[in-house]
Order: sequence, then C-alpha cells, then structure tokens
Amino acid sequence: MEVEKRIVVSGGMKLPIGYRFHPTEQELILHYLLPKVFASPLPSSIIPVVDLFFSHPLTFPGDQKEKQRYFFCKKREVSSNEHRIKISSGDGYWKPIGKERPIIACGKTFGIRRTLAFYETNKSSSNCNKTKWSMTEYCLAGFASAKVFGEWAVYNVYERKGSKGRKQSKSREGDAEELTCVHHFMVGSDHETGPPPPSPPTSPDE
Repeated sequence: MEVEKRIVVSGGMKLPIGYRFHPTEQELILHYLLPKVFASPLPSSIIPVVDLFFSHPLTFPGDQKEKQRYFFCKKREVSSNEHRIKISSGDGYWKPIGKERPIIACGKTFGIRRTLAFYETNKSSSNCNKTKWSMTEYCLAGFASAKVFGEWAVYNVYERKGSKGRKQSKSREGDAEELTCVHHFMVGSDHETGPPPPSPPTSPDE
C-alpha cells in the first residue's frame, strides 16, 4: 500500500490528517533534543526551529487549531531584575511560573522542565495582561556543556483552556530499553562524540 507523503511546512513536517505528534518527555529529550544539541541526525523534521522570543505566540508557525505545538529554540535566561523574558517585537514577555522540575530516569536527572506564561502588552496603558498562552521548556541537565553545540531547548507551546490548564505528558515508567542511553551522557562520562544515532523512522518514506 502506498504511504501518503508528508509535506514540510514552515520548517516543520505536516502530518497526515488524523495523525498527532504526542511524545513523552523522555522521547522529546532523548530522541529530539539530545541529537539536536550534539548536531546529530534527528528521527524526523517534525520540530521546526523558531525564535519564540521574537514575536507574539499568535504569529508562531503551524496550525493554530493544534492543542500542542513543538519548537526548537535557543534558551533565553530570565532577567534577574524583572524575572521575565521580553520578546523582541515588544508585544509582551514570557514569565516563568512555578518551580523548575527535574526529569528523572534510571535514578538520574537528565532534563529540566519549566513552564512560562505569556503576558501581552496593553497598548492603552503601561500594564501587561496575562494571556492563556503558555509553553513548557525542556532543556538538558547533567551533560558536559563544553561538548554541545549551543544552548538548545525544545518548547511545547499551547493555549490554556479555562483555569484547569493543560496536563503534562506523563513519562513512561519502566521503559528501560529507551532510557539506557542516558547513562552514557551524564557529567563525568568519557563520551566525546555525542549521543548514539536516534531510532530509525517508523515510516518507510523517511
């Protein structure tokens, strides 16, 4: 049976109707962020590179109807004086909310997750209004930073619905096969060449 070809749109891959990209936190970090940081081949081009700190979330590429969208972006540090990250267009800023959470596997921390909320500039006053836009930032932890190619992070951008917000994707438990490569890239490892090649794509047209 002929497999429908996927189309690259705005730097990312458009999936066929009915398909959804819904990775676990481990999959995001081990199979996408880790190879990206070490400039290794990715399993697919589904996550585009976008400067999320340049413009309003409404202008981000992709289908606005999608509940969750994923992007690669260079990590930005929060201003120590203002506790926020201003976007270059001047439309508002991203503010971290809550605490940073470690992502743990095999008894070790290999990722850090933090949530940011978007505050929109009010043109009629000097105040900013909190919007329903949020994003979860995933970055590496426990790796030798001198050996990586830039401070990349992967972001899950979404619009909160009401006061309940969005539930975080639960990590898979007991998936030892998928997480064994974590041990090879912790601080103190003698590994010099980056991560092992990612899992091969599941579709025959990759």
